[in-house]
Amino acid sequence: MKIINKIFLISCTLVALSCNDYLVEEPPTFISASNFWNTAVDGRTGVDGVYEQLYDVHNRWWATIDEYTDDQVNRSDSDYGRHTLKPTDQMFERFGNYREWWIGIGRANVAIKNVPAIDMDETERNSLLGEARALRALYYYNLVRNFGDMPQLTEPVSVAADYQKSRVSAETIYDEIIIPDLQYAEQHCNDELHSGRITMWTAKLLLAEVYLTRAGWRMTSQGDKIQGDAANWALARDKAKEIMDNSPHSLNTEADVDGVVHTPAFGVAWLDDHPFTPESMLELSYVQTLGLGNWMSRESNPIADGRSYWGETTDTPLSDEGIDQTVAQMRFAGRPPGVGRYIPTPDLYDAFEPDDERRDWSIMTRYDDNEGRTFLCQPTFRKYIDIAYYLGGEGTSFQYTNSNLILYRYADALLIYAEAQNEADGSPNTAAYSAVNEIRNRAGLTDLTTGMSQSEFRDAVLQERRVELHGEFKRKNDLKRTDRLVTETTDINLDWTTAQGSLTDYTRVGGFYYNNRPAWPDHEWLWPIPQSEMDLNKEFGWVQNVGYGAAE
Repeated sequence: MKIINKIFLISCTLVALSCNDYLVEEPPTFISASNFWNTAVDGRTGVDGVYEQLYDVHNRWWATIDEYTDDQVNRSDSDYGRHTLKPTDQMFERFGNYREWWIGIGRANVAIKNVPAIDMDETERNSLLGEARALRALYYYNLVRNFGDMPQLTEPVSVAADYQKSRVSAETIYDEIIIPDLQYAEQHCNDELHSGRITMWTAKLLLAEVYLTRAGWRMTSQGDKIQGDAANWALARDKAKEIMDNSPHSLNTEADVDGVVHTPAFGVAWLDDHPFTPESMLELSYVQTLGLGNWMSRESNPIADGRSYWGETTDTPLSDEGIDQTVAQMRFAGRPPGVGRYIPTPDLYDAFEPDDERRDWSIMTRYDDNEGRTFLCQPTFRKYIDIAYYLGGEGTSFQYTNSNLILYRYADALLIYAEAQNEADGSPNTAAYSAVNEIRNRAGLTDLTTGMSQSEFRDAVLQERRVELHGEFKRKNDLKRTDRLVTETTDINLDWTTAQGSLTDYTRVGGFYYNNRPAWPDHEWLWPIPQSEMDLNKEFGWVQNVGYGAAE
């Protein structure tokens, strides 16, 4: 059983936490400290419970980060697509955005408070604290990037005064919580490959990305667009270089060949039978158990079969190969329901170079299995798919898929180094070229041309980040910190044509968004604070993020 599956089964029985919002009148708590936090096993179990909020019940809050960028759209109309977001939208009040990260912070604070008093090995104790603090940093990091200013809570909530806090600036949260927590974690977490828990190398990678983010542009909750301190470029460069030089991690370089099923080396990390490869540095593992499975296979399939992209349902597009089945007959046997909440754009398809091995694996439109069956679908993110469920494997359903989500991996470190070194030093050095070329060569591409200017190399790295890290919840934040959110999401290609392998011209995105394509407004660099939170905290001076109106 994968290590995180064990974490879930333990933490779900021993950790009690309210399902309501974190900042509420009846604050959620762990089991009484006097009855629980007594042994090393208790400490391990309690910290394991902090991980649970990375998963959420439906996982929707990770992928919504990139929705309606140039990489990813939703086939349904929505306020998000229209750029008319409101604090009452269900993506904030229902789907776990905001709330789940705060629950994670609450659990982390309880663990950080109670683990030091446990009579246990000091090294093990410090490692547990490092994991809890790294997780708290990660939850806060996602909150400030997506919601702006946050209340500063570092103690368990036990009485009303503990949560009756004003919001403080995102910069304060970075300086006083996120960076110190990650610095502690990099010093005290285990020096090992990632197998489901935070390691010192995970903490260093998170810290490198934090520095990268702080060097770039951001929008404050007050509506001011500001650029961070350029000194952060060198900090990001040096932290990423530590991982490259000293960590046990590396890129996966061997393809996986299983009969006719060929997975390029790039895609191996997402195979169900290859969890926690040496490339993986923060991976979310799921189990085929109600409430613990990954729902992304359900969320990301654009429609029930391959119609439009492959022709009409009665067409036989593969007759030249001797396959006389119709589009409808070549529907995946598992019958994914076609929710189409997270689907790739043809603009992303076009971003790949023609010989890039990542493109046709990443944007799945066809699957041939070892039983001689061929299945067709509209363009679908392969990284999100449990192929066993799609193939109709015994005991699988959209609620019981165990395909993992990868949040961070060694490729992140290489690309962070390349970008930060170029910015810190004014031009790319040999190591920066090598870092990018290592990724390109694995994808079957040639080296970057040497002699690039700083701006040319900057564009090349951002391009490489797009095609390498697509579907890993980084595109929107990349566009924000490089101040390209508006330019890169305006007039993008939303029409699938024969140039992208489609047999017909069609669009797979809601009619309103497709016909109007409003520019990304500056205030939507940040999401609104959920209205329920504004209502609860109005008396403590909370003011809604600019552009979303005042709390009533």
